Amino acid sequence: MRRILRAAPGAGAGTVAALVRIFWLSVVLLLSGCRVHTLDDGVYSFVTGEILRDDCGLASAGVLGTATLRTEGNLVTLSLGQPDLRLVGTYRFSTEEMTLDGTLSNYSATLRGRECLVDTVNFHVDTVTTSPGSFTGAMSINYEARQPDECVCRFWFKFTANRQ
Repeated sequence: MRRILRAAPGAGAGTVAALVRIFWLSVVLLLSGCRVHTLDDGVYSFVTGEILRDDCGLASAGVLGTATLRTEGNLVTLSLGQPDLRLVGTYRFSTEEMTLDGTLSNYSATLRGRECLVDTVNFHVDTVTTSPGSFTGAMSINYEARQPDECVCRFWFKFTANRQ
């Protein structure tokens, strides 16, 4: 019995193992983020659309202006000019939709007409690509502070971004 188990493999025995290795290598390469998306990298100008919530009094302040989009596979960065912040996120699986997040700490802002030093500002963005040079979405900006209460607020809005 021992001699049978140790016998030399027959012709083609290594072929199955090689095919399995090739299959797994192909799967890894396909899922490694080498996906090409239709949205072009570059500088985008933002236009505020519908205001969903504005506890902060920022609707008329022109909060965003421009931002630089950079894509590497499914990973995305959006570098805002004002405030100086880089949002990081990913494309959703098999769609032209992105989700990005970013946080600022100890940030000075004018909220409700009052100068505030807030502990954190959390940004969240959900977008949909509309063409190679534009995308639309919704952004939430949440200002958090221990005190005063006037410095705790939310600014949520829809937007359109067009490549410059």
